[in-house]
Amino acid sequence: MSIEGPKTGVARVVAWMDRLQRRISALGFGYAVLRKYGDDDGGREAALITYYGFLSIFPLLLLGVAILSRVLAADTELRHRLVVAIVPPTLQPSVESSLAAMPTSPVPFIVGLVGLLFAATGVVFSAYQTLNHVAAVPHRLRPGFAARYLRVLVVVAILLAGAVTVGALTVMVAALPELPLGRQALAALGSGLVVCAVLLAGARLLLARPAPVRALWPAAVLGATAVTVVLDLGATLLARMAAQAGLVYGSFATVAGMFALLYVVSRVLVLAAEVAAVHYGRLWPRALDPARPTAADARAQQLLAREQERIPAARVDVRFSGAPDGRATASREPGNPRSMPGRWPGPALGEASSPPPTRRHRSPPR
Repeated sequence: MSIEGPKTGVARVVAWMDRLQRRISALGFGYAVLRKYGDDDGGREAALITYYGFLSIFPLLLLGVAILSRVLAADTELRHRLVVAIVPPTLQPSVESSLAAMPTSPVPFIVGLVGLLFAATGVVFSAYQTLNHVAAVPHRLRPGFAARYLRVLVVVAILLAGAVTVGALTVMVAALPELPLGRQALAALGSGLVVCAVLLAGARLLLARPAPVRALWPAAVLGATAVTVVLDLGATLLARMAAQAGLVYGSFATVAGMFALLYVVSRVLVLAAEVAAVHYGRLWPRALDPARPTAADARAQQLLAREQERIPAARVDVRFSGAPDGRATASREPGNPRSMPGRWPGPALGEASSPPPTRRHRSPPR
């Protein structure tokens, strides 16, 4: 068998698949999301969010329960019902014992709350880095240390408020009489809306450049759906895993189950951010054959390069061999009706659309 035969056959298959995904918008969009997920190293970003989320989940729960204990000190029954609705059953004994060990005097209590607040910022800061990386925001435009952590602390407060709101909705729905659609469906719908609002507000605050709601709602809806499913099914799955693992391996099963659920949620959230970035930035269709790049490929490479601008005076550009003036020109793609002849593809999140810079020619001295 000759070597040229299989190579030619594989090349024909790849070319056919490339033409197909360029022609069908849904296929081209899905492939572009996967390509950008790989370009942004989305698996590593999801792993970082999972790691910091696991380290931050206990301080967040303890912080929320401590605030509820002080605010609802006169209504112990409502406080207990909210804590049961917010904290997973496997973590309730640890949260209650840690809360009992916290100081009761005002000054040490406030100091303890501030310490928990900073300990809980890990997952939000990781989400900040991921969002700005996916949106290709240049480093020179990102805020400094104080402004960055101020945004992170505000988002932590929004997360706590959202968790308390979800718990209150669960308690309210449980107190209602039997409904035609069922209590569980109503509670899931309310939780999904709250999570979607929290994700939208968090994304607006964490992105270093302003972005319209129309650019963020796809990620918020997909992320809210994933988080709602995990909230509804995760506690049940964790309880069953811990019960089946026995007394010896029960704690290990709980930790492994929490890691798995957090990683699934993190992967879905990163993919949802990629969907929003590809949709708003018009970064599809991407080429299967690297020898035939599309306008979306040129735009994606340009955004990746511009993200590395770290000082105010820095400007990073991308040159393409074989193209006039070293630049790739946009062209109409059959799978993307938004691309126009001679027009640079759409902007990154929070970025105003602008054509590529042109080379200026200086007149020779007389």
